[in-house]
Amino acid sequence: MKILLTTPPISLEERYGNLAGAGSAAPSLGILLLAAVARQQGHAVVVLEAAALNLGLEATLAQVVAARPDVLGISSTTLSIFHASALATAAKQQLPGLRTIIGGPHVSAAPQETMQRFPAFDIAVLGEGEATLAALLATLAGAGELAAVEGILYRDGAALHSTAPRPFLRDLDQLPLPAWDLLEGFPGRYAPAPFKVRQLPAASLVSSRGCPNHCIFCDRSVFGARCHGHSADYVVTMMQALHRDYGVREFSFEDDTFVTFKKRLNEICDQLIAARMKISWTCLGRVDHVTPENLALMQRAGCWQISFGIESGSQLILDTIGKGVTLEQIRSAIHATRQAGILAKGFFIVGHPGETAETLRQTIDFALELPLNDISVTMLTPFPGTELYRRAAEFGSFDDDWRKLNLLNAVFIPHGLTAADLLRAQQELTRRFYLRPRVIVDYAGRLLRNPRMLRGLLRGGRSFLKSI
Repeated sequence: MKILLTTPPISLEERYGNLAGAGSAAPSLGILLLAAVARQQGHAVVVLEAAALNLGLEATLAQVVAARPDVLGISSTTLSIFHASALATAAKQQLPGLRTIIGGPHVSAAPQETMQRFPAFDIAVLGEGEATLAALLATLAGAGELAAVEGILYRDGAALHSTAPRPFLRDLDQLPLPAWDLLEGFPGRYAPAPFKVRQLPAASLVSSRGCPNHCIFCDRSVFGARCHGHSADYVVTMMQALHRDYGVREFSFEDDTFVTFKKRLNEICDQLIAARMKISWTCLGRVDHVTPENLALMQRAGCWQISFGIESGSQLILDTIGKGVTLEQIRSAIHATRQAGILAKGFFIVGHPGETAETLRQTIDFALELPLNDISVTMLTPFPGTELYRRAAEFGSFDDDWRKLNLLNAVFIPHGLTAADLLRAQQELTRRFYLRPRVIVDYAGRLLRNPRMLRGLLRGGRSFLKSI
């Protein structure tokens, strides 16, 4: 059986707005893992990264039709679900008998509504996809009934049928390495966000799944609350394979809990130090999960930046959203990170439940107080599957048009504020942070260290100026 796996044909402009030039065009590691599993089962697999390559519907459709797959699998977020539907609809019109599968965070969070609204999807894969896809493809090839495949929602005429949930994978190391070889032009055609890397070529990795925390704006529909990860051996093997086979010199860990597993983190760092690869890497982290000892080891192993979800400079807001940290913990972690020789980036959100002009001012002042090197300021966005999505009406007005949920639009307006209030706060924080001499000098230093990043930095700089 032949399967084509793709992301929806959504443009960088639709994903990042005025910041399209600074957006990431990295491939989806999830699709590459699914491709590796399908190939391991003996299927012919084609991977098309339509979103990363900024392909339109016509260009994507042409490649799908040319490949003539038996199955089209699409992994979609909420923002791109309409694009996924358009592709599935057009592909089925040109390829009679094509079976379409939709997966990803959106359909896992809103399965019934998604399948009802978009009839071009035949089957939805819910939650972790690897084992489900393997069983599903075997069934579609003629070995069994769809009702016996755990973790799917499928169409039978006008009816939708759910099967039993599939248990989460207990051992992530049983998965094959992602099928990077199926990405045409990898890694050169897949540009990372220009402000996120020090070296090229670069690649993104995910080393763990799940999140034990309870922020009301986060969705855990795919991986749940159970937090588990690959072993240090598997993680370093992935990095070595990318470095050896593709010349990758920079790695970006995209999982929320990379620093959560202290023993594993230390083992990864020890192995990287021993391997003596000339690489650098970044990761995400929670402020209550880093220690001076871990940070020192991470720096020795090549880590140059950690991105922290700070969210707000108001303790009241942090408590309201279930962040589970204090302002003092944030201060301590950022200072410890800088003292270890690692840059610190802060993610901030404006428009939380209970947000006021005063809490917005506290966030701006707090962000400017911290020794951060970089920030990202987005609008609070209630996504399907989150507590906030279910309770949004309690806290303010919410435009739940899925096509607007891109973290840039002020779709949620807290009681007592306006969209203009939120936009002003976002722009003020961004402008005041980046137009300081210290930050300008820091970015100039990055360029001097790696002139190859000039094009990306100029592209991102133009986008930044548009945003403020």
